[in-house]
Amino acid sequence: MKSASENSRATALLKAEPLLDVRQLSDVQFRSLGLRQVAYMRPATMDDGEEGCAIYAADGSLLAVVEDMETAWGAIMQNDMVPASLQ
Repeated sequence: MKSASENSRATALLKAEPLLDVRQLSDVQFRSLGLRQVAYMRPATMDDGEEGCAIYAADGSLLAVVEDMETAWGAIMQNDMVPASLQ
């Protein structure tokens, strides 16, 4: 016999929205995936010529340039996003 929580979980799964098929997305929709959840970091040269780290949104737009990867990581985490590194 199934418990009430198992039954409610099964019901919730049946009512869940269907999975997204990324093959059916337009270019604009695809670029917006993860826009508010993921930020990418990569080495960059700052305006003063010093080496730093650039932070980009999932769509490739520049969010910030900071002194180092550690600062970039902290800024991304502070904004409740997931950091990813680009080489």
